[in-house]
This record gives sequence, C-alpha cells and structure tokens, in this order.
Amino acid sequence: MSGLQELYQDIIMDHNSRPRNFRKPEGATHSSEGYNPLCGDRINLYVRVEDDSITDVGFQGSGCAISKGSASMMTESVKGKSKSATEKLFERFHEMV
Repeated sequence: MSGLQELYQDIIMDHNSRPRNFRKPEGATHSSEGYNPLCGDRINLYVRVEDDSITDVGFQGSGCAISKGSASMMTESVKGKSKSATEKLFERFHEMV
C-alpha cells in the first residue's frame, strides 16, 4: 500500500473511531438525509446558517467506516465557511469523483 493510501486510511479510521460533530446542533436551519439502500448506510446532516455562513454543522447516523469517517471530515471542512465557498468545495469534490 502506498504512503498516500495509508494516510487516507488512517485519516478515515480516525474520523470513524472519533467522529467530529457527531450530534444534532442546536438551532439547525437545514437538514438532509442520505441513505444507501445497497449497504444500509444512513446519515442525517444538520446545518445552521447565519448571515450566509455555516456557523454549526453536525451529523448522526450509522454506516461503514468510510461513510461515518467521510461525514465527519465533511463537517470539519465546511464549518465556518460561507455558502458560496461550500458550494465551490462541493463542485470540486464532484469533479474529482
């Protein structure tokens, strides 16, 4: 396994075992549910937006290490960002995958 793959795996496993923002934030203004019927992963995402900025974000749910770890990483990536910066991040991610 390459060093980059090992680093990715270590990061995902760390976020899976110690998920960041694994909670429903107070005063969430937006929410969404993701469900994968093929494997049963289910994630509920909660976001609080104030003055065009993501002031808090959290998630709850269950699933595999990749699902839970990536949800944790995503919440860390968008917290404190503006809506437009988050949309650009979303577009870049979709271009990569």
